[in-house]
Amino acid sequence: MRMKYSTEKDFLDDVEKCLKENGCNTWREVIPDGCENWEKPYRVDLIFYKEGFGFGGIEGKNTNTLNNGKDISDAVDQINTKYKNKTYFKGNIISNWSIAFPIEMNEDIELNRIYLGILSFIKNFIFIRYGIGIVEYTPEIKYLSGKKTSKVAIYQTSSKSLLKVGGEFIKYG
Repeated sequence: MRMKYSTEKDFLDDVEKCLKENGCNTWREVIPDGCENWEKPYRVDLIFYKEGFGFGGIEGKNTNTLNNGKDISDAVDQINTKYKNKTYFKGNIISNWSIAFPIEMNEDIELNRIYLGILSFIKNFIFIRYGIGIVEYTPEIKYLSGKKTSKVAIYQTSSKSLLKVGGEFIKYG
């Protein structure tokens, strides 16, 4: 499955739509409390709120390849230096931060296996080193039950998720 987006906004529109359809409140281009009077304030790409989860902040990047580590590194820097130490909506601290970028799969099963291994490494590294999760967005697909829906999952590490909404998540064991 290839997901190509012409802009970061188009990609985040789809992520936001899925979050909203699954009970989250969302806000785009949010200015932190302490930056409101700046000439060029910081703007968080997407903040959401889910009952039982709390607030989550997402920095999006429209990179369609894991070869572009600079975009992921830039997102980590933005979160750590600009967003994490600020409050939002008149005093709320956001403790769950994530990076979102389109996950690209293709027809080559072996290439997908390698790609998923690299993605697993990135999830573990980014969370263990920086405390930042990775958003996986799957566009609307038909599941075995016949239900057609999109899903968003935010992963701490490759084996532990923080939040899953939409789709059909199979539990084993």
